[in-house]
Amino acid sequence: MQLLETTRQHQSALADYCRTGILTDIPGVNKDNISHYRRLVYNVIDDTLQSSYPLTYDLLTEEEWNDVVHNFFVDHSCQSPQVWYMPKEFIHYLIEVQHPLLIKYPFLQELLSFEWVEVELFMMEDKIVESSNDGCIAFNKLILNPEYQLLSYTYPVHNKTANTITEADKGNYFAVAYRNKEGDVIFTDLSPAFVRMLEYLAEEPATIKEIFEQFQQEFNLQLSEQDQQSVVQFFENAYQQQLITGFKP
Repeated sequence: MQLLETTRQHQSALADYCRTGILTDIPGVNKDNISHYRRLVYNVIDDTLQSSYPLTYDLLTEEEWNDVVHNFFVDHSCQSPQVWYMPKEFIHYLIEVQHPLLIKYPFLQELLSFEWVEVELFMMEDKIVESSNDGCIAFNKLILNPEYQLLSYTYPVHNKTANTITEADKGNYFAVAYRNKEGDVIFTDLSPAFVRMLEYLAEEPATIKEIFEQFQQEFNLQLSEQDQQSVVQFFENAYQQQLITGFKP
């Protein structure tokens, strides 16, 4: 059933008031009590952002946090009807308005993105893949956990306390985030080589031998025996930690 146009207009006016604090004439509204609606809506936004971005909340001063949340609340018209998804729009808002905090804290965008990955993986729908636990890391085709994201940063936001990050830390950092069977989101540091090998598995299951061959052919190099042992150890750990879900049946 569609809303009457007048009802839609009144709802929109109430929403605008909750965001801006500017009240237009809305029939039937008790002006003495309406401010409570704005306070309640703001608290939902603030609490949701704090829950999604605890590291950012700890990094910013109280004044910085309150100001940026207030600006987001007033100036940004959220597009998603899902409250849990709203914090992603917070990142887009900061980038769109070129917020001064992104200059004061050059790593802030990456820190927010890092924190959002955990929320997104935790909330994502289950992805079922057929795999078997009956196999051997050294010989069977490996199946990558489909609930993952490969991450690339220029600051170590994933493994260093935010308020200790400096320009001296700037570099190239890689990691993988994934959700295990218990629903926990795990972050693991990666070398560029392991990133590429996981990309192979994302395309299709493969044995470690096939991964070796593909890697050596692509980069025109020969992996030493020590390098190969390191790769085997990496995938053994990945299997134990559920980054590798199992073996191709």
